[in-house]
Amino acid sequence: MSPYRRFRDFASKSTPGIFQVIGDIISIASALPVFLLLGFVTGLYTTTLPLSDETTLQTLVLSVMPLLVTYWIIIFWLAGLYRNWFVRSPFTEMFTVIRAIGFGSIVIFLAILFTSANFRGFRLKIVLYAVILTILVVLVRVFGRMLQRFLRRKGIIKVSTIFMGHPEAMLEMFTIMKENPSWGYNVQGIVLKNDADLEKWTSIAHGEALQIPVLGFVNDIHEIVKRDRPADLVVMMDALDHRWMIELVMECRELGIGVKIQPDLYELFTGQARLLAIHGMPLIDINPELMKTWERFIKRAIDIALSSCVLIIGFPFLLITALMVRIDSKGPVIFKQRRVGKNGKVFTMYKFRSMVIDAEAGGQKWAVVNDPRVTRIGRFLRKSHLDEMPQFWNVLKGEMSLVGPRPEMPFFVDKFKKELPYYTRRLVIRPGLTGWNQIHYRNYQESIEEITNRLKHDFYYIENMSLQLDIEIIMRTAIRVFKGHGQA
Repeated sequence: MSPYRRFRDFASKSTPGIFQVIGDIISIASALPVFLLLGFVTGLYTTTLPLSDETTLQTLVLSVMPLLVTYWIIIFWLAGLYRNWFVRSPFTEMFTVIRAIGFGSIVIFLAILFTSANFRGFRLKIVLYAVILTILVVLVRVFGRMLQRFLRRKGIIKVSTIFMGHPEAMLEMFTIMKENPSWGYNVQGIVLKNDADLEKWTSIAHGEALQIPVLGFVNDIHEIVKRDRPADLVVMMDALDHRWMIELVMECRELGIGVKIQPDLYELFTGQARLLAIHGMPLIDINPELMKTWERFIKRAIDIALSSCVLIIGFPFLLITALMVRIDSKGPVIFKQRRVGKNGKVFTMYKFRSMVIDAEAGGQKWAVVNDPRVTRIGRFLRKSHLDEMPQFWNVLKGEMSLVGPRPEMPFFVDKFKKELPYYTRRLVIRPGLTGWNQIHYRNYQESIEEITNRLKHDFYYIENMSLQLDIEIIMRTAIRVFKGHGQA
């Protein structure tokens, strides 16, 4: 196979993130030699480092390069620079690069400040290096955009797309996309509302639009997205049924399909919809990052650190608790139960057993106040929340987080999904040991009203996820545990 053919095959399978990572590695690797050339070799400023020997200079570059590449890739990743920036404004991307390099340079600045006695000689060098790196990263990313536009215009990179909505809106969107082949969109087909819209489309479509396959009607959209698996689903319909739309979005999320919605004027006027310019088109992108990359990283780091500390430092206490459970009643010390986690993945959750061993003999059901199935020691464990201590192992494994919606049993998830289609939206994040609902709940009564109230709290957390909110929830939970507000 020729090098051109290999490049073409690689490019056709590449995402914008791949271009961005490769470009950044090239920029970071180039920045150090350019920095040394301008600084040390040309004598722009003096240095006490023995760099006159060419062999010494090469050794320095080769030894430092891997560390710099790793460091900056992590900084850029935490700054969110590896999402799909191709559809966003290049100026927004450039400003994000500047902020990321500024932050990374400050970290280097502080590291040298506290470790080097000759700090004054490094200040100008750090500034020069940051400027060089910024220029190279921006230039290479601009080149990467140009390369992607060329490959998309030639049809090497294609973004498969399905339109769903009104004939006029879809025809207008198709016309815009055809006028901009560098976007790379390839319309797989359209989905219409009913037979009347089909007649309308047939009467107004012209040219290449007539060649677009009609995949079916709105009622068939679930089967269509499963069958055709487009990269994007663009919805152009007024007066959407919100519950139906949430269910569709959740299904597309599980399939890895991005959903973009063309908002109506009322939603814009009332502020209910916030637009995102995608290739300059006003669309709502239903594929948001719930937390910034660096926040997700720190949240997971906190999960690992705290769960490890609890399991290691509290191990003797855990053994004592296990012994108390064993002495109090017959049966296993640890109670295992299947729960539904992130994206609907089922996992085994652990708790200290607080009920008699045949508690679920009559079928799965929610615990209630003064539940007769609860043992004597189990009542104490529930009041103090100590029965949930083994779940720190679930947190350490990544099946749960310290903060998030509480995981439910598959039986109840299936039941609530039928009555509340948007229930599955709470599954977009890891379930938690505690959450916004846990610090506000009143009882465990099973009812649609109770589940709806829970969802309000869960959705509030999902929409407002942040490290600050997590810290508040953890502190409030600690107060509740200290006061013994658990339900027995």
